[in-house]
Amino acid sequence: MKPIQTGVPTKMHASLFSKLVLVILIVSLSGCKQYTTTKRVNAIEAAVTSYEVAMRWAEYSEAYAYHVSPNGTKPPADIESLKELSVTGVKLIEKVLNTENTEAFVKTEISYYFKDEGTIRKLKLKQRWWVKEETNQWFIDGEFPKFR
Repeated sequence: MKPIQTGVPTKMHASLFSKLVLVILIVSLSGCKQYTTTKRVNAIEAAVTSYEVAMRWAEYSEAYAYHVSPNGTKPPADIESLKELSVTGVKLIEKVLNTENTEAFVKTEISYYFKDEGTIRKLKLKQRWWVKEETNQWFIDGEFPKFR
């Protein structure tokens, strides 16, 4: 004769079930953290590239939009004075993220010249990027580059 199944878990099944739920929860949480980290790293890659492209193609207003301090203020910049500036290259030298992926320190070299002079110059930038966690957007905490 077969035992009658009542649908009520035995003590052994309940214990096994709770352990299974715990394992699934732990795996899910670690997966979420990995997803968040990957998403944040991809976002800084895209932001730095977008900034470099904006500088290279004289879209200085777009590049300036990245310059926002964590308290929400923007540094002063005279974008109009850059009409005679031509950027010939932007080279990423180094990018280092902190362990929490909330800050990045980026070193870049910009080659440029003023159209009325013709002499190519180089400007080395050391920028501190920070992430606005609510929107996963990256910004530069510091002044807009000064081309001289």
